[in-house]
Amino acid sequence: MAQKTRNPDPRIAPLPLSAELSDLAPGFAKSLGFVPNSVLIMQRRPRLVRAFTALTAAVWDPESEVDRGFKRLVAHVASRAHGCHY
Repeated sequence: MAQKTRNPDPRIAPLPLSAELSDLAPGFAKSLGFVPNSVLIMQRRPRLVRAFTALTAAVWDPESEVDRGFKRLVAHVASRAHGCHY
């Protein structure tokens, strides 16, 4: 079976982080070391970025009953299953 070729370039170009969302940069820098392209693309809708970061914070909440390592494993397997190398 032939493997699908994936285009590594996003369909919508990421933008530099806007001043309106600059308060989120330290959190991304701390957790990832960079602001992901998904956020730089979504920032065309700032409320969407704020909702996404709130969801992310809830999922990775240190008070969660689910082990953080298990969450990372599930995220990795889900990403790989969809062809994401992120």
